[in-house]
Amino acid sequence: MNRLCDALLPKVIEVTHGGSLDIPLDDFFEQLPAHAKLRADFDRDLAQLPVPAAARAKADILKAYVDFANELDAKRLAAAQQGQAAYAKEIQAELATAAKHPSIAARNAAGFHESCSAR
Repeated sequence: MNRLCDALLPKVIEVTHGGSLDIPLDDFFEQLPAHAKLRADFDRDLAQLPVPAAARAKADILKAYVDFANELDAKRLAAAQQGQAAYAKEIQAELATAAKHPSIAARNAAGFHESCSAR
C-alpha cells in the first residue's frame, strides 16, 4: 500500500504544479481532469490489492482516510463551482482544520506513509 502512495505523490505534485491547495481557481479547474484521473487510477489499484485477514483493520483505517479525502475533494469542487469567494473560503477551512482530522492521525499511527496524503 505504501508503495502506491509513494508512487502517487510525485505524480500529484507534477500535475498540481507543486501540490499546494491554495491555488487560483482557474488553475484548480485546469488541473482537475488530470488530478481526478490520478485519484481514480490509485483507487483502482488499491481495490486490486489483496487484503489478508490480519491486515483488515489497517485496510479499514485507510478506507476511512480515503473517504475523508473524498469528502474534502467534493467540498472543494462544489465550492469552486460557486466561484472564487466560496472556493477561497473552502481552501482556508481545509488548511485550518483538515490536518487535525482523526482519520489522518489513525492513518499515520497504522504505519501508512505521509505520501498517502496525496490521495
